[in-house]
Amino acid sequence: MSKRAIDLLLRVIEARSMSLQTSALHQVSRSATDALIAAKLLVSGGHVPVVAAMDDYEDEPIEATWSAELKSFGYHDSTGRWVQVAHEGIAACRVDYGLALAKMLVAFERAGPSRPTSLVTDLVWEVGTIKLAGAKAPVPVWFARRLGDPGVWTQLEALIGRKPPQEIRIILTSTPGERIPATAQKRNHIINVADVADDPAKLAISPHVLAARVFPGQAQRRLPIDHSDDCGLVWHGDKTLTFGGDKQRLLLQILFAAYWSGSPVLRVAAVLEEAGYGGQVNSLKKAFGRREDWQSFIKFDDGNCWIEP
Repeated sequence: MSKRAIDLLLRVIEARSMSLQTSALHQVSRSATDALIAAKLLVSGGHVPVVAAMDDYEDEPIEATWSAELKSFGYHDSTGRWVQVAHEGIAACRVDYGLALAKMLVAFERAGPSRPTSLVTDLVWEVGTIKLAGAKAPVPVWFARRLGDPGVWTQLEALIGRKPPQEIRIILTSTPGERIPATAQKRNHIINVADVADDPAKLAISPHVLAARVFPGQAQRRLPIDHSDDCGLVWHGDKTLTFGGDKQRLLLQILFAAYWSGSPVLRVAAVLEEAGYGGQVNSLKKAFGRREDWQSFIKFDDGNCWIEP
């Protein structure tokens, strides 16, 4: 499996529909799509009968219908002619959530049903419990998707309000960390899967990284600044700062590697390029978006940047 395949899988999970055209995914990345199909993380799931119809020299999305007489999908063009649509062109696939979640939690001792239990149809599932270092008892785990959608978030907030955990609950999600709203129900830890992955090219979650994210106070830390292995957490003085997204964490890893080596000063442009930011992101302020807390320990001047706690 590749990082690109894992990224594509999480994007598919975040899609509005549970079924997507395989041909559309092939246009995004044929190799990543085929790798997910080969791993059985994507399985065939009927058809999405929408095609781009060529009529009067204009591309127009149109619904294909099934003809029992012709035993094929197709549509009528502006002249009334039946245009047949190849089955493979509208064949759909969907995520096998049971397998995907099993792979996410493969490194944990897990108890619960073999298949996830639906709590909100097509949006939230109960996965079971896991043993987690630092927890007094097995920790319940849920999985949720599309938490950046206000309607979905409202449903999740209502659900966790009705079903509070005895101690803590982990809610894994495919939603990027920066798009997850803050919840006032602090016993629920809502965490993006990629932010706690053992390897960006695998779905497996690291028990060590997850425990550090859930119980940051128990981590052994250097002063005045320290960070988790993936730089998803930075401890600065008495503050714990959380960073989501592969690029932000990689940027921090680069800066901290220079800091610990004793040669902390790096060129901003080189750091942004190595972290994978495109040409439009040409400053640290753009890389970190609206947040400003990073400026308490990252300094920049004259095209250079460095860690200065």
